[in-house]
Amino acid sequence: MLGSRTTEFARCLRAVALAWLPGWRGRSLALARAAGAPHGGDLQPPASPGPRGRQFSLSAAAVVDSAPRPLQPYLRLMRLDKPIGTWLLYLPCTWSIGLAAEPGCFPDWYMLSLFGTGAILMRGAGCTINDMWDQDYDKKVARTANRPIAAGDISTFQSFVFLGGQLTLALGVLLCLNYYSIVLGASSLLLVIIYPLMKRITYWPQLALGIAAGTGKIRMTKTH
Repeated sequence: MLGSRTTEFARCLRAVALAWLPGWRGRSLALARAAGAPHGGDLQPPASPGPRGRQFSLSAAAVVDSAPRPLQPYLRLMRLDKPIGTWLLYLPCTWSIGLAAEPGCFPDWYMLSLFGTGAILMRGAGCTINDMWDQDYDKKVARTANRPIAAGDISTFQSFVFLGGQLTLALGVLLCLNYYSIVLGASSLLLVIIYPLMKRITYWPQLALGIAAGTGKIRMTKTH
């Protein structure tokens, strides 16, 4: 009897202590426990009637996840679910296009769309080449083992065909520019191909990446 009262008294003391924790979640939990609610996690709101709909999201990862399943490995191969690299390639081009605009006028939307498409394709091509070069290494690293080629979702031949498609579309974008930009863009392809190898011969592979990405801004200055 005495042990039961001691246990009940200790339970009440714990409830009072929890009631003074910062935030309403701690107080609600304490009051529920003091009232005799079963011990467990935080209080859950009552389930809404009927099936819950899928939450709508416009994030790049959500777009890739909602794509048809056979297409998803290719979208992940070109890192469409991680667009930060595309932005880093595209933003210097948008800055140059904005500087080339007439005072008081908006930038050329046609050029913005061309370079935006080119940034997606060329960044994707660079990631594809990188994964083709490093597939044997990626299998041994936890962070990269789930990449499509390393995981076996895409074969080397399929990735090679996909790379050809990306480069063909990128060539179509390049042909919309002037001759100087075409020559400069074609020459930058060498940097895209050899950049993944730089990590094997130097401690500064990002220098090669910066040079490759910087060609977009140089090409833009010669477009107008």
